[in-house]
Amino acid sequence: MVRCLCVATCGAKKIWDVNPNAPRYVMAKEAYVGPLSKKTIEYAQTFHPQSYVILSAKYGFLLPEDKIENYNAACNKNPIVTPAELRRQAAEKVVNGVKLEEYDRVVVIGSSCYCNWVKEVFGEEKVECPIAGLPIGKMMQRIKSSIESRKPLVSC
Repeated sequence: MVRCLCVATCGAKKIWDVNPNAPRYVMAKEAYVGPLSKKTIEYAQTFHPQSYVILSAKYGFLLPEDKIENYNAACNKNPIVTPAELRRQAAEKVVNGVKLEEYDRVVVIGSSCYCNWVKEVFGEEKVECPIAGLPIGKMMQRIKSSIESRKPLVSC
């Protein structure tokens, strides 16, 4: 059986931008409220509910329940996490009883920047990026269509 990890991606808009009374620490799966981030997380929850992480430009690979606080960093400008830190996390973090680095395939639901980071960590041959390189509107459209039709962008 092929073990597949889904990587949803973070975004600039977070819960603290829309709710100044939000607690200081919020679960990662609830922190990102931008349209694209929300859709990438919804995709992961729909097709990979037991085997997904959220890739943050500050924290790296986050489990959905990991608590985070507000920050300002983006993959393509001012990222805080480094490839070395992502590799360390992949060797240590466990999702559904499996270390991240032990997954057979990794599907990144996000932009080319995040896709390139993940390829650096897991290797080109393990990683698929079905929406990387598309304009944001097309990304949203593909994810929405996939969820509505219950047909994943990549079958694992």
